[in-house]
Amino acid sequence: MISIDHIHPGILHSLRETGMFNDREIEQCLGYFEKKIFKKKQNFLTAGEICNTKGIVNKGCFRRFITDDHGKEVILNFALEDWWIGDLDSFNNHKPTEYNVQALEDSEVLCIVREKHNALCEAMPKYRTFHEEKTKRSHYASLKRLTTAQSGSPEEKYLLLMKQQPQLFQRVPMHFIASYLGIEPESLSRLRKRLNEKEKNLNQSQ
Repeated sequence: MISIDHIHPGILHSLRETGMFNDREIEQCLGYFEKKIFKKKQNFLTAGEICNTKGIVNKGCFRRFITDDHGKEVILNFALEDWWIGDLDSFNNHKPTEYNVQALEDSEVLCIVREKHNALCEAMPKYRTFHEEKTKRSHYASLKRLTTAQSGSPEEKYLLLMKQQPQLFQRVPMHFIASYLGIEPESLSRLRKRLNEKEKNLNQSQ
């Protein structure tokens, strides 16, 4: 049984504030999950598999990526604590996933298999509503990231990432950040230097 005392504060806040769960209900939900450890570079999900399990990151960091036709890895997003990982389309429709989901540091995930997830939704309609709301928010966030990726400059993508997930810059190697931005690591170094100089000049002028 997963103890509520070992759950990341961000997850508890989400359940209490968004889901309006009390602690007894949270413990009831946790009874359907299993805590699993993923070592750095270990995959939670591998392209070609059917995603039968999805999870909430309790501790750690993951990257989701595809491999393009030239064998190059393209990072689509990162997942920190309180993020769901997996592939919703594969999970819901029993189809092979296109994605790889890999731990970037030793991580801990609250995992739930499809059958238990369906059982939880039946047993607790409140959880079903909470999960649907989280899924909807994640979907719109993904669309926003996709729009920025297609139309935004590397600088715009960098600034958005800094705003939304500032922790990444202390926890993720810069070559992965560069991959996400679609630029080479050397270009990221120049971009960071230019933005730092811009901020420095702005502070001096105030």
